[in-house]
Amino acid sequence: MDRIETSYGTVSGITDQATYATGALKSCRLMAENRLQTPFGEIIPLYQMAELGERQKKDRRSLGFFENGRIKSIALDRATPLQTPLGLIKAEAVSFHENGEINRLFPLNGQIDGYWSERKEAELAEPMDFDLPVGRFRACVISLHFYPSGALKSLTLWPSERITIQTPIGPMRIRKGFSLYEDGTLRSAEPAKVEEVSTPIGVVKAFDAEMIGMSADLNSIQFTPAGRLGSVKTIHTGLRVLVAGREETRIEPFETISRIDDEGKRTVPMQIEFGDGSLKVVAQHTHVLDLAQSSVTTFIRAQVIREACSSCSGCEGGDGCCQN
Repeated sequence: MDRIETSYGTVSGITDQATYATGALKSCRLMAENRLQTPFGEIIPLYQMAELGERQKKDRRSLGFFENGRIKSIALDRATPLQTPLGLIKAEAVSFHENGEINRLFPLNGQIDGYWSERKEAELAEPMDFDLPVGRFRACVISLHFYPSGALKSLTLWPSERITIQTPIGPMRIRKGFSLYEDGTLRSAEPAKVEEVSTPIGVVKAFDAEMIGMSADLNSIQFTPAGRLGSVKTIHTGLRVLVAGREETRIEPFETISRIDDEGKRTVPMQIEFGDGSLKVVAQHTHVLDLAQSSVTTFIRAQVIREACSSCSGCEGGDGCCQN
């Protein structure tokens, strides 16, 4: 198979293809220019390979398809303006839901390696203006994630970016990004520095020094659809639990082996989830507490062990993502 007819036009120059059991094309690379017509604009899938030492695109198939023939993913040959629910946005890679709507969009798709650093990739990032229910801001983003309905699901910032958004607990300076419910209300956010959050059990210093990953779909501070605090992650706060007739129990983030130095340690974030009259605490062990039968208070931990972060680009924003 070196060419195929699709609902987007003829695809030719097909190589290194994979197929479904039915024989339908699942994914492929391309060795020729193809201009495909989509509801979001004309696209040219990746077909040109960069020379050694030049900026490489991530090792992705040029095209991916659902078994029904709809396009599932595209690595674009060059940055192309696409019509999205948020307006015209340039993209180098995009994936789709099976109903044809945009799933994830990546303005840049460069491969970070020995020839091309994250800093060089970031220099290509163009700031975009957003006007959303959580606020208006201008920022460079790694990716945008949409629901099948077209509503924005999450926005992931470049590591050095910091923005301020409105949350159910007030304005918050954030890093990494945020996620939304389908109606546009805030689902979760990643604070730029330690955020003191008032909770039903006292003040919790919310922060996750280990926040990693390529998307901001789920973050340290989470809210319910009704706007109540749903859960927080912390490395600075512990819990005292007192049940009648028992000795006091302390639950707190725990230390384990560093992922950088086998002889070092790191503090693993603890997650506190707030239910109706209950708490679920995920630390070294999982604890479910009935607040009607126990008294729970918070305390500030005296020691927090961090990973070495001299190369962390997240610290470049000036807010000190790894500060105590």
